[in-house]
Amino acid sequence: MNKGKNQEIINQTCLIYDAECRLCVVSKGLLERWDRKRFVRFVPCPTGLQSIWFADGKGGMVSGVPAFRALLPFLPMGKILALFFLLPGMNRLAVCIYRIIAKNRYRWFGAAEKE
Repeated sequence: MNKGKNQEIINQTCLIYDAECRLCVVSKGLLERWDRKRFVRFVPCPTGLQSIWFADGKGGMVSGVPAFRALLPFLPMGKILALFFLLPGMNRLAVCIYRIIAKNRYRWFGAAEKE
């Protein structure tokens, strides 16, 4: 992505995902259906990202589990689901699980089919 395109994405509420990862593409489809009011733009990145990225539309960006947590308030019932992360140890557990899955996603789930 070029610099102008990067700035455009940062200024929108969007989720940037690895378009070459089957798990990422399937997850994006589920999240897109969950986002019935279309608050979030889903941006494919064909470079093999190490984790998902979320741009909050105000210039802030986070990746991995924090990206998923930042996305939740934009989704129906997402604020309720976000309470899960307030339980002791749940955020740390989610980060550990995310890292393991992210590291092995191509081995376990394969590459996405080219459209």
